[in-house]
Amino acid sequence: MVVRMVPRGERTLKQQDVIPMLRQEFAQIAGARAFAAPYPMVQGARGEPLQFVLTGPNLNELGQHAQALQRKLAALPQLGRIDTDLQLDLPQLVFSPDRLRIADAGLTTQDVALAINMLTGGVDIAKFNDEPGDGQRYDVRVKAVEGSFTQPADLSKIYLRNKAGEMVRLDSVASFRETLGPAVVGRFDLQYATTFFATPTLPLAEAVELVKATAAEMLPTGYQVRMIGQAEEFGKTQKYMSFTFLLAMTLLYMVLASQFNSFLQPAIVMLAQPLAIVGGVAALWASGQTLNIYSMIGLVLLIGLVAKNSILLVDLTNQRRGEGLKVDAALRDACPTRMRPVLMTSMTVILALAPAALGFGAGSETNQPLAVAVVGGMISSTLLTLVVVPAVYSLLEGWREKRRG
Repeated sequence: MVVRMVPRGERTLKQQDVIPMLRQEFAQIAGARAFAAPYPMVQGARGEPLQFVLTGPNLNELGQHAQALQRKLAALPQLGRIDTDLQLDLPQLVFSPDRLRIADAGLTTQDVALAINMLTGGVDIAKFNDEPGDGQRYDVRVKAVEGSFTQPADLSKIYLRNKAGEMVRLDSVASFRETLGPAVVGRFDLQYATTFFATPTLPLAEAVELVKATAAEMLPTGYQVRMIGQAEEFGKTQKYMSFTFLLAMTLLYMVLASQFNSFLQPAIVMLAQPLAIVGGVAALWASGQTLNIYSMIGLVLLIGLVAKNSILLVDLTNQRRGEGLKVDAALRDACPTRMRPVLMTSMTVILALAPAALGFGAGSETNQPLAVAVVGGMISSTLLTLVVVPAVYSLLEGWREKRRG
C-alpha cells in the first residue's frame, strides 16, 4: 500500500516522523506482519535504507541462520524492525506420477502434466486480434472454471482420455502429498540467499557496521552478509567522494601554483580547506544531520568556496611586498583592507543558503544537509582564515626572507 502525504505546507509532520508512529501502531496488531518504509527511489523495489542479503550453500541451514540473525538484530532497537523475505513453511502439494501405471493406461507423463497445468493454471492456445489495425492482441487461455480446484481432493475430478478413448482418473496413475517448502528460492551470486530489510534510527554507516559485526560473531564459514540497495551504494559513494575530494585538492593546488608562481604559497592558501571541513562536520553534528551523499557534496563545494578568502589575503600581501614592504608590514596593511571583502563574500554565501539550512521549502530533506555543511564550513573558515592564514604566512615567508638574507 502506498500512502501519499499532503503537501508540506498543510502538515507539521515529516515522513521520518510518521514512519515510527506507524511502526508502533502496526506492532499492536497481533499476528500481522506489517511495517512502514519510505517510498523506494526505484519502482518495484522496497524503500528501506538498510538492505542486505545472507548467502550460503544450503537452503535449510540458511533459513536457520537467517532466523537466528533476525532475532539477534531485532534485539537492537536502533535498527528498527527487521523484515526478511525468506519463507520456508509455505504449504505445497507435491505431484508424484506413477510411470508404470501411466504407461499401462495408455498415457504419457506429458499428457498428465499438460492436463494438470491446463486445468489448474491455464495454457495459452491462441492469439486474438480485437479489431484489425488497432494493434491490440490478446492471449486466449484455456483453464477450468474459477473455484473448481480449491482442495487437494478436487484433483481427483480430473479425467484423462487415453489413446483408446477410455477415461482414466488422475489419482489412479499419480499421487499427491502435502508438504512445506520455500515460497521463493532466492539466489545471490549463484548461492542461496535471503534478503533483510530495516529502517534504522542511527546513521546508515553505523547501522552497516553494526550488522556486519553481529553477523561476523554468529555466522559459520560459508555464510556471509552482503550489503545491497542504499547501503551498498553508500559504500561506493564514500570511495567516489574520497577520490573526488583528493582530485579537487590536487587541481586546486595546481591552479594556485600557476597563479602565484610558487609551490609554498598555494599550501598557505589551502589551509582554509581543513578549517572549513572541521566547521562543516561540526555543523552537521550540531544540527543532527548525517554525513550522506548531499552533505559530502557540500564538503567538496567548500574546497572551491573557501579558497577565495585566503587568495584575497595572500594576493594583496604579495602586492604590498612587491612595493617594498616587509612581510609583517605587508600583512598589517593587507589584512584590514581585505577584511571587508572577505566578510561580504562569505556572508553572501551564508545568507543565500540560510533558508535551505533551516529546512524551509519542499525537498529540504535533501537540500538541508548540503546547506548546513556549506554554511558551517564558511563560518569556521572565514573566522579562522583571518587569523591562521596571516600567522602561517608570516612564519613561512619570514623564514624564507631570513634564509635569503
